[in-house]
Amino acid sequence: MSKHLSRALDDIGVIQGMTDMRRHIHLLFETLATMEGKFRGENGTVYIVGSQSEGTTTIDMDSDTDQLIIYNDYLVVFDWAEWDQEKIIFLAIKDNTTPPQLYYLQRLRHDLPLKMDQPVNPTDEVDDEGRVLVSNKWDDNQLWKSFKHIGPMISHGPSKSFSDKVDMVYAFPCASMPVECEFLFRRPRPGHYPKPETLERARRCRTFLVPQGHPFSEHKHLQWRISTSLMERFLVFDFTSEQQHVYVLLKMIRKCFIEPVVGDDFSTFHIKTAVMFTIESCQPYIWSRDNIIACAVHCLNTLSRWIRMGYCPHFTTYGVNLFHGKLDKRKLNKLEDVITQIKSHNMWCIYQIEMDMLGFHMLPDIRLLEDNRHSNQRRILNDKLHIIPGQVLYIMSFLMSASRQQNIYEALNGIIGHLQHLHFIQNSGSSLECEAASLLLPHLYGSLASTLASCCIARQLPVKLFVINLYKLSFQSDLMSTKLKYASMLYCSGQCAAAAQLLSHCEGLLGPDVHHYCTCHGRPLTQNQSYAHLEAGLDGNIMELLKSHSTMCVMFQIHERYCVPEHLQYEMCRTMIYEDQQLRYFNNKWMDQVVIDCVPFLYYLQYLVYRQLGQPARKTAALQKLKDYVCRPGGIQGHVDTAANVLAHCWELENQPDAAFGYYQQSVQLLPRNNIANWHLARLLQ
Repeated sequence: MSKHLSRALDDIGVIQGMTDMRRHIHLLFETLATMEGKFRGENGTVYIVGSQSEGTTTIDMDSDTDQLIIYNDYLVVFDWAEWDQEKIIFLAIKDNTTPPQLYYLQRLRHDLPLKMDQPVNPTDEVDDEGRVLVSNKWDDNQLWKSFKHIGPMISHGPSKSFSDKVDMVYAFPCASMPVECEFLFRRPRPGHYPKPETLERARRCRTFLVPQGHPFSEHKHLQWRISTSLMERFLVFDFTSEQQHVYVLLKMIRKCFIEPVVGDDFSTFHIKTAVMFTIESCQPYIWSRDNIIACAVHCLNTLSRWIRMGYCPHFTTYGVNLFHGKLDKRKLNKLEDVITQIKSHNMWCIYQIEMDMLGFHMLPDIRLLEDNRHSNQRRILNDKLHIIPGQVLYIMSFLMSASRQQNIYEALNGIIGHLQHLHFIQNSGSSLECEAASLLLPHLYGSLASTLASCCIARQLPVKLFVINLYKLSFQSDLMSTKLKYASMLYCSGQCAAAAQLLSHCEGLLGPDVHHYCTCHGRPLTQNQSYAHLEAGLDGNIMELLKSHSTMCVMFQIHERYCVPEHLQYEMCRTMIYEDQQLRYFNNKWMDQVVIDCVPFLYYLQYLVYRQLGQPARKTAALQKLKDYVCRPGGIQGHVDTAANVLAHCWELENQPDAAFGYYQQSVQLLPRNNIANWHLARLLQ
């Protein structure tokens, strides 16, 4: 039964390769997200914690993404000697009545190591001893103002988010490790788990205070809880593949059989804690593929023992009862009954798990197709691959939108400054930071080259050789987007023959293994990758897939406009009236630029170039390919409005205004607001 279970878990993607892929993508995302904050001038750090970055989830488990966002301008100290003039300082205090793991935060002055006398934030409170205490609701109003357009704020414990798919926890870093957390490194243990090197890494991890009080405390709005999420992440990274199988199995059991009885109060964190303590106490040799069921029973026995005691210890923090405030006696009794039933009949209930068809995969007489495991791996890739290009596009959109309010010299200095910063990271940063920088650098080189070339074209000067070399440095961004920016510059500077040659090369790069990623907010997502593209992802590394088998949106900011065909420049003015502006959100910065998907831009440029070169047959072929793209069965994704707009312009150039009018209308029907097609329709009606 254990062998069938291990094979089934492998089939649904709980294997080391997929785990490593999940971890790498989310760790790279958190690195890019932190860089984005630095570009904004914010001093924060983003961590992806929990099951997504641990790689301990499945597709049907549909786990949330847990973001831990750290305010680095603040610092929590446990001793006056840790006071730092460069930070906004809070002193962590508690008394004999303060529940374990919780602290109050007292404001200190920034100029001297003295207490603050007056409240700073409207939510601050002054206690009987005259201490100014920080409420854990201190930033709720600001968060609501920032995200109110998305929907109502959702709170789960310390999490404050506006989506049921993402839990965002805002936290303050600690100057040193809280004394309660030293428990992890002092208590006696057999020694095989956690490994010494893992413990050393955990000891160096940052700890935080998150805005959550004890549910039964009258002062819960003033209490802050210790978070050791980074330690816990390293401890899960230390799991063997068999231990990970057990952990994922127990999470599925909780979701399928325990949650319907006791609800969310018995959480994945209880499961994780039980698995960690069981791994620590049991000998390593029991964790094998042919003993998964017995290992799962060991973990359930650990939980049963805690339930009878009414006490669930925290693995990293001393004195904490994880049942307290979550599960009362009645729910604990229900939980014990469910666990007893699960353990009965040799865990036969596993065959009833419908999640990810686990029970079906376990049947010994079922001969699954050889491709079944690869099919599930392709599903996982399809679900995860858009995360990194989406974040890259988001960062580039922000950087480009910032230049809209700048003159040309400020914009160029800004790009150069970002390039210098990224090169510094490449030379001195971690491997993940180097990887993140390598994703952004080519796009920035492309923007710098296009901005400089635009200046040359505006002044009717030839584009300099060093600008051409900058374009060539940008070609590693992805398969095609920066090459198309170069081709657009060649067309706009009158070098149509060279543009035609480059466009033919770009068209030759297209194939079934190439996928276009667009994650611009407000446009249909292009997430369903082709079989060939996903197979390329299984065969190679993710970075190679993104650079050699993927395209991203082509973006031009305002100072690149002379490298953009004149008609396409109007896309920068898509927001024309008040109603359009009301539908613009903070993550719609891309609307201030020209943004078009690679394939329609390729065909549009071909049409313009061949028209300029006087090659009617090739021009007609390009127009037909653009029409087939816009009108293909099932519709198109990404920037559908812009694709329809450039097709309409081609028909205008063909002196067929009725056809042009029809495609502008199609564009408006697809996206009525923030669409320059509204202006083009009015123009044609004059």
